[in-house]
This record gives sequence, C-alpha cells and structure tokens, in this order.
Amino acid sequence: MRTRSKLRLWLFTAVLGATVFVPSQVLAASSGPTNPQVPHAGAAPAAAVPDQCTMMTQLNADEQKYRLGYNAPVIYTLAANGANFFDVTCGGLTFTVPRGQDALIDFTAAAELDCQAPGDVTNPPPTNGWCESRFLVNVVNVLPNNGGRSDSFAWDSSNGGANDWQANTLDQFGHVVCPRSDTTQNPCTYNVRLQARLDNGATSLWLDDLTVRVDVSEGAVTVVNTTP
Repeated sequence: MRTRSKLRLWLFTAVLGATVFVPSQVLAASSGPTNPQVPHAGAAPAAAVPDQCTMMTQLNADEQKYRLGYNAPVIYTLAANGANFFDVTCGGLTFTVPRGQDALIDFTAAAELDCQAPGDVTNPPPTNGWCESRFLVNVVNVLPNNGGRSDSFAWDSSNGGANDWQANTLDQFGHVVCPRSDTTQNPCTYNVRLQARLDNGATSLWLDDLTVRVDVSEGAVTVVNTTP
C-alpha cells in the first residue's frame, strides 16, 4: 500500500510540474518586442501582402453600406502638404440618394496613427502639436462641425513621442436631402472624402491599417438643434 501511495504521489507531482512548466514556455515564446511594427524574433517571415485599397459595398432597400480598407502605411509630411487639409489615401467614395428622399449618414475612420513634431515628451520641450481629421460630403463639413474653431478634432497628438502608435477613431454623422425636380429623376450624387491636417507645429502623420465605414440610411430625418 505504501508503494502504491508513493507511486501515486510521484505521478501527481510529475503531472503538476508538467502542467505548470508548459504554459510558462508558451508565455515566454509569445512575449515579443515592444515595437509592434517589428516582427517577433524567430518568427518565420510571412509572404508579402500587396498594398491595396479594398472597397466593399452592400446596397439594401433603405440602406447603403460602404467599407474601405488600406493595409499599408502612409506618411503625410508638412513639406509635401503644408498646413492645409489633405485627402487621406483610400478615404474617398461616392453614394447616391433618390429624388425626394432624406438620408442619415454615419462616418467612421479608424487607423493606427503616429503624429510627429520636433519636440515631444521624450525630447522636451514638447511642441504640443496634433493631427486633426474630418469627413466632407460634397466639400461640406459633417457633424460635429468644428470648422473655424480652435478646438478641432485631434486625431492624434504629437506629444506621445517617437514610435507612439495609437489606434484612434473619428466618428461623425450627417444629413442630406435630395430635392424633387421637375426636369430629372436621376438621384443626387454625394462625394465623401476623409481628410487630415498637421496643426500647431506637427510635421508628419504616419497612418496605417485604415478602415473607413460609411452607412447611408434613407428615410425621413428629424433634426433638432438645441443650445446647451
């Protein structure tokens, strides 16, 4: 009986040791470098994926869905674009609304961002710059509309320092009306553009893995403007 008890104790200890040891190996192997843009050490090189802007469209009876995605990094610089708004690569599309119809539109842009300036928290003093963004429909700002205000939508700040990638989101909405016409039944066409700008000393915007969502819902829209 003592022999069996010792054997069971030995087997239990061996199994427990294996149970604890194996996960620690897995965790150690999965812990990668602090830079998410560099492949893990020892990882097999993956086949190169071509840079491509992919668009998907789903048209239903009362709703249109558009999805844009760009898998490659793009760097927008102050030297190339100045202090003006510029179009973001793979951030434009067109939708239509039938005559006499209203539509409510939801816009979302999410990407991995890195806004840069000469000074930041790792190279003081910080510049306090930022990179802003907006959606336009037929060259008109959608909501919230901060045009002409100092508190623009800061997509990312330059104060995070170099290699401070962040997945930040812009979420806006809009309302369009396609008026009735006595001369045509053609639908109204609307052009959507995602734009960005370098503000207050920011010198570049690094953007990767962009996703743009535009949902168009047709039907009567009630708009109420209130003062806080």
